[in-house]
Amino acid sequence: MPFAPCISVQDTAASLAFYKKLGFDADSSMSRPGDDIHMLLYGGEFCAMIYRNEDLKTWLPVLKDTPIGFAGMFYLSVDDLDGTHDRIAQHAEIVKPIGTDHTGQRMFYFRDLDGYVIGVNEKARLEASEMGKYA
Repeated sequence: MPFAPCISVQDTAASLAFYKKLGFDADSSMSRPGDDIHMLLYGGEFCAMIYRNEDLKTWLPVLKDTPIGFAGMFYLSVDDLDGTHDRIAQHAEIVKPIGTDHTGQRMFYFRDLDGYVIGVNEKARLEASEMGKYA
């Protein structure tokens, strides 16, 4: 795990419920009062940390004036892109429909409760594309 995103959220319970509807799981074993952090998993693999905004800013005060959200996106690779899309579309805003990019990857994008944009790509197509060396 060379790079591990930690995303700040307003309400961890609401965010965890939202992501669970999308097929994610969470490991909350490290969460405690004043340090409300949860490990987000997809297909049994770690993909991000969800951290209550107020607690994150206590942990790392340099972020105290930083609003929730950022300019950019996160990516998630899945085996069944169409099935994942259908499940997520029931609960989240799809901001870019399934399409194929210039490298041959198939992907779509959705927005979560706190405004983060998540790109979802098809693992097999990613691995076979010129981006595969980074997968």
